[in-house]
Amino acid sequence: MRSVEELQRERSQIRSDLLAGKKPKRLFITPNFTMEAACGLAGVSLIEAHYNLELFEKALAKVCETFYSDVFAPRSTRFAHVYQILGARNWILGSNGTIQHPEIETMYTEDYDEFIADPYKTIMEKFLPRACAAQNTDPINNSLALANAYGAYKDIINVQNGIAANMIAKYGYVPGFITNQMIEAPFDFLADQLRGFKGITMDIRRCPGKVKAAVEAITPLMIKMATPAAMRPGLISFIPLHLAPFINPKAFDELYWPTFETMIVELDKKGIACSLFVEQDWTRYCEYLERLPKSTIMFMEGGDPKRFTETVGKDHAFAGFYDPTITLAKSKQECIDEAKKLLDICMKSDHFYFNFDKNIIDIKSVDVPKLQAVLEWVHENGIY
Repeated sequence: MRSVEELQRERSQIRSDLLAGKKPKRLFITPNFTMEAACGLAGVSLIEAHYNLELFEKALAKVCETFYSDVFAPRSTRFAHVYQILGARNWILGSNGTIQHPEIETMYTEDYDEFIADPYKTIMEKFLPRACAAQNTDPINNSLALANAYGAYKDIINVQNGIAANMIAKYGYVPGFITNQMIEAPFDFLADQLRGFKGITMDIRRCPGKVKAAVEAITPLMIKMATPAAMRPGLISFIPLHLAPFINPKAFDELYWPTFETMIVELDKKGIACSLFVEQDWTRYCEYLERLPKSTIMFMEGGDPKRFTETVGKDHAFAGFYDPTITLAKSKQECIDEAKKLLDICMKSDHFYFNFDKNIIDIKSVDVPKLQAVLEWVHENGIY
């Protein structure tokens, strides 16, 4: 049996080869489990785990104990007490412990001109107070609340990093494909955090020129957000892509893609790669994704695996397409057969790695033993 150090060296080499565009020894495996799934698996209260660090660690550790992965798979990016300190309306704690993102509008149509002129000032002075009650008081208390929230965020991130370090030492994990700040495509930031889905769909028709100017104004902020004060090698920012499949191709061409591509290219020039969660089905936009810098990493929710392999897979590390919820409906062998069919298609590219088509949020949405079997099978048979 190999030592943890030997396993870690092998995984590190596979990861390095994949990122360098070389054929790796085998598939790199990076399944994603949310805090909700981890708590369900560990049998602990999700609400209590938000505030009890022992339960938090127990939940994350249970995922590592149960499923094969080359990386520390369970992560939490939304922390209830941080949003509660801010009095946030855009991220709220549900009764079941899930942090939900309700549809809210923090930017109004009449705010476009002011926002385009100075987006950062407008966000801080006008939009943030609308989104967070604790930012709508007076300058001193606004600053105190923001400082307290940031302190709470750093504390829990440090705890999570400490848990990850323990699991890395125990299981020989290596870094995944998120090693830097999460950001958004400029259009998605405008839609998700400011205008809301309803507002942005109206704006596309009524004032596309203002939308275009707004996303151009946001782009430098997104680039700055992803650029740490002290640069270091191997930075990879995470970008979940949201609205593109829901808007028409003309709006995508004119309003979504140009600033998104500019952002990715400029970050690549700085030495920062981007890991994209390509939500929904982007098959019709394969050729767009194909022209992004080779440092860009992608995992797909839907679409035609063959088409992505022939386009994106020529130069980019890519994954996805495997729906873990099929484990509830199919036999163990059928689930493995689905993985085999996917590998037969996607491993025609040397740049494929294995991930699910989305994060697992509810552990009840999968059959745990069957999913274990799938991951073990991929590990043993995903040989290049």
